[in-house]
Amino acid sequence: MDTRVRMMRTWVWVALGLQLGCGGGVGSRDLDGDGHPAELDCDDANPAVWRSVTAWADTDGDGFGEGGPSARCVGDTTKGWTQQGGDCAPLDATRWRSVSGLYPDADGDGATGAGPVTGCVGDSLLGYREQADPPDCDDGDATVSALAQAWADADLDGVGAGDAITWCPSQGRAPPQGYVLTSGDCAPRDARFWQELPFTSRDEDGDGFTVARQGTVCAGSSLPAGYATVSGPADCDDHNARRTARVERWWDPDGDGYGDGSPMLRCEAPEESTPGETFQGGDCAPGDSSRWRPLAYASRDADGDGYLSPATGEVCSGYWLPLGYSQAVRNEDCDDGNRALFHAWSVHADADGDGVGAGVATSICGTATVPTGYSTQATDCAPQDATVWRMLGFTRRDADGDTYTVAQTGELCAGTALPAGYATQPLSGEDCDDTNAAALRNVTAWADTDGDGVGAGASTVLCTNGQVPSPWSASGTDCDAQDATRWQDLSAAHADRDGDGFTAPIPTQTFCTGKTLPTPYFSQAVGNDCDDADANRYRWTYLYRDQDADGVGATPRQMTCLGPAVLAGWSRYGDDADDGDAAVQTDEAAEEELSLILDL
Repeated sequence: MDTRVRMMRTWVWVALGLQLGCGGGVGSRDLDGDGHPAELDCDDANPAVWRSVTAWADTDGDGFGEGGPSARCVGDTTKGWTQQGGDCAPLDATRWRSVSGLYPDADGDGATGAGPVTGCVGDSLLGYREQADPPDCDDGDATVSALAQAWADADLDGVGAGDAITWCPSQGRAPPQGYVLTSGDCAPRDARFWQELPFTSRDEDGDGFTVARQGTVCAGSSLPAGYATVSGPADCDDHNARRTARVERWWDPDGDGYGDGSPMLRCEAPEESTPGETFQGGDCAPGDSSRWRPLAYASRDADGDGYLSPATGEVCSGYWLPLGYSQAVRNEDCDDGNRALFHAWSVHADADGDGVGAGVATSICGTATVPTGYSTQATDCAPQDATVWRMLGFTRRDADGDTYTVAQTGELCAGTALPAGYATQPLSGEDCDDTNAAALRNVTAWADTDGDGVGAGASTVLCTNGQVPSPWSASGTDCDAQDATRWQDLSAAHADRDGDGFTAPIPTQTFCTGKTLPTPYFSQAVGNDCDDADANRYRWTYLYRDQDADGVGATPRQMTCLGPAVLAGWSRYGDDADDGDAAVQTDEAAEEELSLILDL
């Protein structure tokens, strides 16, 4: 009710203010104080301007404006305007007038561009001339005016050829792409050659041997391959690179490439020869094409069994020594007079036939396999037992057979692997008692005297099958070792002492208890009980005193602790205009005043 009244009163004052502010007026006056009455002043809010003129915008301040004229309000000190238009360079104060019949000379080098033209100038004709002078190929570069020549360089070797073109070399520009300043390329399509050079020696077939010949050839920085000014070794045939100097040939009747007798001179390549001739003499078997030279040997096979023994000498051979000879020292045959025996064995007696022998070594000349009853090894630790033959080390022992081991180092005679009970690494784990298969792992335990599953007191170590036995526990946190209903500490920060289902905060307390806190304690809040001593009251709310019992109270309000229902004589509403009369709840006079205000 109070809020509505305040809003209506505010609207009344706003309406009255609007009515008081309407109407009225002032006579003519000089608002900006510049001495010019408002009706004659074109801007009576600015004392610096007062008269209206037709003017042009003068951006560069040269006294000539650009664009079209417009009405402007100015004073004695107003800048940026002029009463004369026609500025041809609105942003350049040095130029304002247009002059026709001129010739451009922007770089001032005396040479002119195409003309005549109309130029924008100032007091002088800077950048122009009244008469045409020699043509300028670049009027932006005073260092150059005449055109230059260049020649096409198709092979990009720096020397051009063909007809010249002209271009303007201003600003230090190089000739156009593909053109150079030098002409006379003798090979316009080959970048390797561009000039004629003289030569006195020729190697036409490129074999490094030359013949005397003079002339010129199109070249690069030096003579091309095959031309020189210095003679090389004389060539007997300059059209065939394989034929250079005359070579010796021998008569080769057996065709093995090695000849016999005196040599003959031929102009031929190394691989060429007249049928029946060769380039190498000294054939040790002129009638046998498979042999032609003596080769030294260091081993041979006298009995023909394919195994060689050391021996030295020479034998007439071909490319290689014949079968049964070798240049390497090979001691493969222990009896080179007997084809059945060739391999020398150093073996040991193998009495139990397990493949490993024992005792001193014996030398036997035999075949490619170990002689029966012998072995190349002498490490049998049990010469009479075929199941074991070597010493194996162990670092772990499992005496009770539970697969849990203890550290123990030793060595024993074994076969392919260590026997059961021995190992080189832990198996299932470390054994706490290797004499008892039922006890294999240490566990930490606490005495559980009340049988609630949680122990207390000092811990102890038990050697078991991995489980904690009764009456022990794997946990030692029992807060009451004599009471099986309590074993853990729980903290309470809330209580419901009146049993209404709503809690109130309390100082934090710790209780030795079972699975849950004892009544009436809670670790988490349930509601917010405003009176934990009265089960009928558990919540806070604002109420207004209702003295006429009409269901609507009046201010002031009061914070009250109550249960599910509102207390008698109180109401949750507080806008009763007359709390002494149950028939009146609104202020009629205030309502009428508000209606009148709104009608204004």
